[in-house]
Amino acid sequence: MVDIPGGSFEMGGASMPGDSPIVNITVSDFSISDTEITNAQYIEFLNSAYNNGLINVELMTATDPCGSYDEYMVVATDIAPHAGEIYLQLGETGGCTSDGHAEHIDNKSWITFTGEKFELLDDDKSDWPVNWVKWYGADAFAQYYEVALPTEAQWEYAAKAGYNYEYPTDDGTIDLSKANYNGDTPGVYNPDGHAVAVRSYAQNPFTLYDMGGNVWEWCADYYDANFYSNDAVDPVNTTPNVDNKRVRRGGSWNYHASTLASYARASDFENRGNNHFGFRVVSNYTN
Repeated sequence: MVDIPGGSFEMGGASMPGDSPIVNITVSDFSISDTEITNAQYIEFLNSAYNNGLINVELMTATDPCGSYDEYMVVATDIAPHAGEIYLQLGETGGCTSDGHAEHIDNKSWITFTGEKFELLDDDKSDWPVNWVKWYGADAFAQYYEVALPTEAQWEYAAKAGYNYEYPTDDGTIDLSKANYNGDTPGVYNPDGHAVAVRSYAQNPFTLYDMGGNVWEWCADYYDANFYSNDAVDPVNTTPNVDNKRVRRGGSWNYHASTLASYARASDFENRGNNHFGFRVVSNYTN
């Protein structure tokens, strides 16, 4: 965890549909994980949660643009946060794009269940960011360790790193030497795209890795295009919207450059997870 001194900053932008209006926001001191949560870290959580009766593994039907198939899912028990919800898909395939292209095999979930415990399918992927994790599974991890998902304001403040950077890289610029993303043009299919190990690229000035690219990062907030108001202090949107969509930030290996902007916003259903959704956590949560 990296300690981030609080302060005021300019939040929002106009590069993408749904960006927050530009407002001045203040956040209190907090700490944030320097990387996205890795497979190894998530496996440690799963094994501990399983031994404490918080999760089960169930064979369920999943559907994507390539069709329907059976996959094992990690499901919360009645005594766990988000009881009955799926935390993680233990996919053995890389999944499919929205237009039906098969993804690179390295985009599968690298976590498997032996019947007694959770293990890595490939030890070389221990420091890759966990993927296929749903918002419920990200939040359950955070609750288990008495931390939290970042608020959207905390996330953007950390991404801009005190410099109001356009992109959350070492110097605020973007190119393929600075982040893992899919070029500058939207909608380009890259059959070779996949996540990579955390810390593969330079830190931003707050010494945080991969705030842009690699995997999208779930935030605590429900999505609302106009939630943030000028001069708010430690804002977090806890009011469900009509779709119960949560914010995700930072872009990913298969999204184009503009989605990696420090202020670019996206959202998705709490029960959706795929090969480019992950998360990081914060502490000293003040709301």
